[in-house]
This record gives sequence, structure tokens and C-alpha cells, in this order.
Amino acid sequence: MGSTFLPDLMSFSKNDKDNINEETIELLEPYLELRFPDTANGPGDKFFTPQIAAKASQALKGMSEWAAAMSDYHKQSKIVKPKLLLLEKRNEELQAAEANLAKAEAELEEVTALKERLNKEYTEAMVFKKSLEDKANKTKKRMDGANRLINSLKDNKSRWINNNNEFKSLKQRLVGDVAKACAFVSYCGPFNSEFRTKLLDEYFHTDLTERNIPVSEDLQLTDFLVDQATVGEWNLEGLPSDSLSV
Repeated sequence: MGSTFLPDLMSFSKNDKDNINEETIELLEPYLELRFPDTANGPGDKFFTPQIAAKASQALKGMSEWAAAMSDYHKQSKIVKPKLLLLEKRNEELQAAEANLAKAEAELEEVTALKERLNKEYTEAMVFKKSLEDKANKTKKRMDGANRLINSLKDNKSRWINNNNEFKSLKQRLVGDVAKACAFVSYCGPFNSEFRTKLLDEYFHTDLTERNIPVSEDLQLTDFLVDQATVGEWNLEGLPSDSLSV
């Protein structure tokens, strides 16, 4: 047993000192506080001290120091141990908080990446939307122009029909009108205005009608034989502008 005593003490100091209970300290305390008999100046000095134990043997000195040290360790651990436990708890909380922070940062990074992707998709969608709007506006302008053209064509339809019918009638009357104009140029030049009108409206017109040749009822020979631009040039050269002179 003696050969393992010192190793047992060293092992206790290393591994079991935190397991010392209050009962052991209470049993040890009377020895640590044992004093010499009272003196005239008060309580005597402590009896169980390393200096006094050394007088018996160095081993006993070491035992007294070791016992006092274990007692002091236990007393101090009562103060320090709760703080160590609190520190350990706070470290665990810190680790948990750091883990939550890392998780939150990972989620934030994922959300940030998602936001960037959505922003890119939104930008592309807005560009595509703008392109569609531009195309729609161009198409609308073309449609409006086409509708205006269609409406204008629709409004002119009756006029075109009338013009077409008038042109057909003009073609039919062209032979008679030319014949009437030729007769005027050939025969009416020497006569005055009154006799010219009588020849045109009575003799020539009646003759064409009796021969069933289509002819205009109110043919204006000056408009038929010459255009307004030519008449305007005559006027600029000093010729008179009245209908008879023309």
C-alpha cells in the first residue's frame, strides 16, 4: 500500500480534486484550524502548519501543505467553478449563436444570389416588354394609318363611282363633242357671238342629236379646246381674258 500512496496522491490532485465534497472539508477543517493553548495575548498559533510538521519529517510537511492546498482549492473552486460553468454555458451559447449566424449568412448569400438573378430576369423582362410596347405602338400607328386610308377610300368610293360613270359618259360623248368643236372652228369664226351660239346650240347640236350621236348638252368650247394654263399665258402676253376673246 505504501508504494502507491504518493502516486495515489498525485492522481487525486490531477483527476479527483474537483470531487472533494463538503463533508470531507468539514472533517479536515478542525485539523487545519487546530491551535496551541490560549496565551495571555489571545488564541495560540495554528498547530498544524508545514513548519511544525517539518520538525517531525519532510513527508509530514508535504502532507500538511497538500491537505491545506486541497482545502484552499475546494474553497476557491466554490467561487470559480460557477463562473467556469457560466463561462462554459456562455461559450456554448456563443457557439450556437455563431452557428446560427453562419446559417443566416449562408441563407443571406443564397437570398442575395436569388435577388440578383430575379433582378436580372426582371431587367430582361422589362427590356422585352419595352420592345413589345414599341412594336405594338408601331403596329398601332400602321393600323391607324391603314384605317384612315380605308376610311378615306370609303369616303371617295361614291365620288370615284361618279367619276367613273362620268368618264364613261364623256367617252361616249367625245365623238359628238369633237364634231361640234370642229364645226365651230370650221364655220363659226366669221360670225358674231349671237349667231355662233345659234349655230352651236340649234343647228349643230340638233343635227348630232338627230343622227343619234352622243353629245354634251352644255359643251363649253373654250374649256374643251384649250386648257386654263394656256389661257393664263395668253393673258400674261396681254391678250384679253373675256370669254368671247378667248
